[in-house]
Amino acid sequence: MSIAIGILMGLVSGLLPGVGNLTLMMLLFPFLSYFDPIDLLVIYISMASISQYIGSIPAICFGIPGEPSSLPAVSESKNLKNSNEVAQAIFGSAFGSFVGGVLILCTCLLLSDYIYLIKYFYSTYLISALLILTAIVLCFTATNTLIINFIMLFIGIGLGLIGYNKTFNIEILSFDSMYLFSGLPLEVVLVSLFAIPQILSAFSTRDLTFHMIESVKLYTVRPINTLISTIIGFFAGLVPGLTTELSSLMAYSLATFRRFSPIDKIVASETANNAGAFSQTLPLLIFGIPLIGSQALLLTLLEQKGFFINFIDFSTLMPTLSISLLIVNAFGLFIAWIGAKYLLYVYSINIKTLLSFILILLFTAICYSGYANYTLTYYIVVFVILLPFSIYLKRYNTMPLVYGFITHDIIVDNINRLFYLL
Repeated sequence: MSIAIGILMGLVSGLLPGVGNLTLMMLLFPFLSYFDPIDLLVIYISMASISQYIGSIPAICFGIPGEPSSLPAVSESKNLKNSNEVAQAIFGSAFGSFVGGVLILCTCLLLSDYIYLIKYFYSTYLISALLILTAIVLCFTATNTLIINFIMLFIGIGLGLIGYNKTFNIEILSFDSMYLFSGLPLEVVLVSLFAIPQILSAFSTRDLTFHMIESVKLYTVRPINTLISTIIGFFAGLVPGLTTELSSLMAYSLATFRRFSPIDKIVASETANNAGAFSQTLPLLIFGIPLIGSQALLLTLLEQKGFFINFIDFSTLMPTLSISLLIVNAFGLFIAWIGAKYLLYVYSINIKTLLSFILILLFTAICYSGYANYTLTYYIVVFVILLPFSIYLKRYNTMPLVYGFITHDIIVDNINRLFYLL
């Protein structure tokens, strides 16, 4: 069931512009909170993998990035000459993603003992450095000015500090309110300051001309090129804040330098981003370090369950995750190869109608969370207060703010510990 839920989430995340993994997790936050930690991990890796398979389909057919790592496919889509090349690009991407994903999985299984031993070399200094590096990379790469990104990061940390702070054992801006004592509600802040601005921005998506892929085309996988893209994707996926986006761009840049055809460029980039989709989870699974916003939200869910990854043997997780990933990659290959022409029916529906429906669902999710926590009025009041900022922030990428808010406890605690060690 966890695999099926993750696959469905990946389909939605990959197909709909403005609805990425993080936004979808916010939408389903009340639902996800019922699952145990292992199921949450399976759901997450299934979603992350499938979204990479599916995101290339709207990118190639319509020039719309279903998810950020499909930007090279968007760029090359205009160079595809006919429907035959479009079909080959889609199915070649599916095959490349499958081969890349399985290669990385097998490698991690063979080297799982060695990957596990790396954690003994980790220290407070390195963990602190990685968290700070991730935040800085986000500020340098988010599509705003550098100053605005840093301001958003500190605003996010500041919003997260409201309430009782366990690190300093003080109350910050709680005003003796029992509601504010526990801090601003996670779901409300994330929906208001990330999900809604993203979706409002996606409303500017142009109307699409709907058309079908008439035939299923085979694509001959090039072993050496696929291996190179897989290796690039794996290592680039470990870079904080960039992960699959960097994997895709690096493989695409090398393919461009080697003067590949548009189809082969797309396949190279999609192979790399699927390889990076698993490697990006390794720091989280081994050290409890989130590299991107959706992982930070997953870590929050896990810790609410009393599941602290730092103390879990990585090798005990690998069998379950490996079986799940094999199933997910097989399904991803099938749905992106055989089912691509049927998935395109989604774009026969008015995109703005879909996005409006998602906005309603987001508000419903907030109300449900408030009701479940016996704080419905408080949740609605906070949402109404933040709503004007949601509308204003649609012009910006608010990922630095979200990352700062979600990881404020980890960042502040590690910096405080580092200060005492020095």
